[in-house]
Amino acid sequence: MNRADLKQKIGNWLYMLLIFLFVADPTNTILHAKNPLFALFFCYNLAFFRTDWKKLVYFFIPVLAITFSWVIAMMRGIVVDADELKGVYTAFLPMLLLMWNDRYDVVRLSILPVVFTATIVIILFWIIFFVPQLEHPIYVYMMKHGGTIMMTNRYFIGVKLFCMYPKSTVAFLPVFGWTLYNLLKTKKVTLSKLFPVAMLMHMFLISGTRSSILLPVLLAAVILFIYCRNRRYLNYIFYPAFALFIFLFVVLLGMLLLESNEYSNMVKYGHLTSYVELFSENPHYMLIGQGPATDFYSKGFSGFTLKTEWTYLEMVRNYGLLCIPILYVLLCPIFSLMRRERRNDSVLAMCLTYIIYLVIAGTNPLLLSSTGMLVLLSMYSYVDRVERSLTQKEEE
Repeated sequence: MNRADLKQKIGNWLYMLLIFLFVADPTNTILHAKNPLFALFFCYNLAFFRTDWKKLVYFFIPVLAITFSWVIAMMRGIVVDADELKGVYTAFLPMLLLMWNDRYDVVRLSILPVVFTATIVIILFWIIFFVPQLEHPIYVYMMKHGGTIMMTNRYFIGVKLFCMYPKSTVAFLPVFGWTLYNLLKTKKVTLSKLFPVAMLMHMFLISGTRSSILLPVLLAAVILFIYCRNRRYLNYIFYPAFALFIFLFVVLLGMLLLESNEYSNMVKYGHLTSYVELFSENPHYMLIGQGPATDFYSKGFSGFTLKTEWTYLEMVRNYGLLCIPILYVLLCPIFSLMRRERRNDSVLAMCLTYIIYLVIAGTNPLLLSSTGMLVLLSMYSYVDRVERSLTQKEEE
């Protein structure tokens, strides 16, 4: 192994370890190693690899939007929570790794950490299932560590289910979409290709949240549709089956959303009512925002809160029109993929995976966090590889 290969191999392992901390300990309350390892990995890349400084623009766009909103809020005398503001800024620090995105295939590097994390959760789930006495001590431990793995009993259409999921579950989607498509197109199914898909689907099914269960199932159906659409004889069976699935999916989703007595729905609808009242009383918030790390009264929590799960409404509340630059950074991978290679099935599958992730993230506060930035890094890395492949084809 030559020196260049060794440097790349060390970098890959450091990145995989960092990804593991992002998905297994998103709150950084168990291992407390996320920040030191990020600093080490950053310095390693700075020392050994060529730095693409132009990529910093994707870091500075949201940071400047946050800063302008903060300054406006301070000038208007609005109280800003210092700890929350610090968290808002540090959430975007992983975007600095874009300067070396051409060195790493982030989606591939995420497979082992993501599947390993899902396996840990699944093992704990079945241990509790067979030994219910362990549920309470495990629950207490997780709550003491920021709810790294959430545990609850929920009702779905009157059926009580025990649910368990890591806070970073939504960040598993790119790996799920990529491994599922590659499993479908392979001529020989192997355990190494089947295992990640099976474990991640299992993880989604026990998560207990509507979006984390239904939308990955929808994603699987969509990827299956992409794979089968150009296969003549499969179409006779698959198209009617896909149409029936979509119909049943919409009916089920409607039934779940209309469960007005379900606690999660009550909280979410309470938040929505409060947003309507807030924007009605303060219409200028839709232009200049209330400011980052500011609170408002929500009927969902029956008290003041710094943020809710309605991520995109939160962005409008906090930043007003300045949320547009942040959204641009989030949507840029979709624009790039659809502009360059929308007819490629694998590219289309990954693009739809990311779109479904953004839909789920709309009701998940982790979009603007280190976990959300991992997904964004994965997509920018994937875009870089697609564009490099196209450039090589054009040169040939």
